[in-house]
Amino acid sequence: MVKEVPLRLGEKVMPKAPKILLSNGDYCVPQHYLTYHHTLQSVEALICDIEYDPRYVVFAAQELSGIYIQVGVVGHDNYHKKSTQKESQLKLLFGRKWRVEPELPTSEIIQSVFLAIKKSREHEVRELFKLTLNNSTTTPFNTHIDLPLMAEFYDKDQCISEPIVTTSTEQKINQVLNKINYDNSQLSLLEAQQRPNGLWLVDIKVQQIERSTLPEMDNATLYLMVDELSLNALSRALMQEFIRLSDLHVDKHFSYQGFHRFDPDIDIADIADLSQQSRKHELAAHFASEFSKSNKEIDLMRIPTVKEGVLAQKHKQIIEQFQLQMQ
Repeated sequence: MVKEVPLRLGEKVMPKAPKILLSNGDYCVPQHYLTYHHTLQSVEALICDIEYDPRYVVFAAQELSGIYIQVGVVGHDNYHKKSTQKESQLKLLFGRKWRVEPELPTSEIIQSVFLAIKKSREHEVRELFKLTLNNSTTTPFNTHIDLPLMAEFYDKDQCISEPIVTTSTEQKINQVLNKINYDNSQLSLLEAQQRPNGLWLVDIKVQQIERSTLPEMDNATLYLMVDELSLNALSRALMQEFIRLSDLHVDKHFSYQGFHRFDPDIDIADIADLSQQSRKHELAAHFASEFSKSNKEIDLMRIPTVKEGVLAQKHKQIIEQFQLQMQ
């Protein structure tokens, strides 16, 4: 006799859905044979089973538009001057709200939390990159820069070009690194090598001057690949690497019920094998129609309501361009 498969809050098995026998001898009902009716209570229960860094506090709340998750980051205001900020003045700084539809699969809600943490961390990473030019320190990669203003007034032809100075490769790179401060750390060149295709491989050592808020930066070595040794190219390559290391830290340490789903140490072949076990089987005719009907209903629910207007005209042109069939 097949044991009853336990479900989480907000989950319901489709009528006549099969139970799948896994290679370890256990039975399961895969997520594609479930329907979902998530509530604030079920989302909160999922968050309780998620662990990462206690500095990233995941909230769930509900308003008229529905349920949402939001990440609060425990830290200092990055734009507060140190002279007026005491070390003990920690704040809970909130990011954007991430909407959670009631019919969203449980796994996708967990992944929404995962992505929300990644983007909250990236927001912090971007603000920690400080560039000193003309005796002024700025954070050019932060997400608060006025984008509409840039779109209206940015003129590449009028931008200030870097002066052409004949120096050694080492001097050129160090001149750039001396203008940059990242999370109170010192960046120093280890090695630079130009490949036959013209690309530069640049190895940079990170040395912490003060205690870092980002553990992945502790005595890290950065490996950059750039097409030129300019301030712009090196700065952008550095930021790309800082974000990659931040994302990797979340990959390694984010867990649900103790399982680190996104850790690179999880063998991709094992993931593929489990996926095949949950999908590689024949569906009985009496369930196949129910399964197809349920999928169509979910697809219809995801189609947005479009009102007449300028945006609707833009969408209409795209639909006609690709000759799309709307359901």
